[in-house]
Amino acid sequence: METSRNSIFSDSYLKPARPPSPRPQQNETPQNKLDKRKFDILYLDRAGHVCEQSLMAAAHPAFEQVFSVIKQGSLVQSEHGLVSVEDVYPGDRLRMSDGNFEVVQWRGGITINPQDIAANAPSAELTRITADALGYNRPSPDLVLGYGARILHRAAGIRRVSGSDAAFIPASDFIDGDTMIALRPATNMTLFQFGFHGQRSLEVNGVPVETLHPGSAFNLGLRGDSLRSFLALFPHKTSFEDFGMLHVPRLRLRDLDLLG
Repeated sequence: METSRNSIFSDSYLKPARPPSPRPQQNETPQNKLDKRKFDILYLDRAGHVCEQSLMAAAHPAFEQVFSVIKQGSLVQSEHGLVSVEDVYPGDRLRMSDGNFEVVQWRGGITINPQDIAANAPSAELTRITADALGYNRPSPDLVLGYGARILHRAAGIRRVSGSDAAFIPASDFIDGDTMIALRPATNMTLFQFGFHGQRSLEVNGVPVETLHPGSAFNLGLRGDSLRSFLALFPHKTSFEDFGMLHVPRLRLRDLDLLG
């Protein structure tokens, strides 16, 4: 992976991440387990109409990870030019990392309020990738990704681990304090994610970012009402099977480090 010299930041609404707070004792209930959060969704119904919903659901990591991906103001390529993610609607066609344009089926949004979340809440963790950190114009300009973001990574060891030439790896795994920096929002910030017909790699500021795919119900660790509440966030799908297969594997960077 190519890197560049660190850039100078001037954003007043971001600050370096603080060390996580101590874990609560066993007789305490973590606050984020009791909280509810608003999830905003736009989607195409079966007739091709754009529908809008705002749902209250548990502030559970499995829920938040799906939405906490791309910071507001990030740029994607539409058929009509570059557009900010908050201006993208279902029915628009966006450029994937393979050069093809595909129709947005679903857009999810979540607003992080630093005053309402615990200091160790994972949804508050952001990864800032400085300009050219991954190569020329990758990203351009700087890109801020949320807790749930995974970026497409190519390395020789990936084939040895998964049999694939590339894998989606959490953006936070690449944090080095230099060209990739851990941040926490100082003011309200909205994060987005986009869903297509299946797992895709969307170009965001020139960086390939994984699109919506929840994985398997088993890996989410949800059951009963929690699982039904989770699926309600994706009314354009009727079951987990509708999301299709994971065509690109998901790995952690430490999986490759073990290869030496």
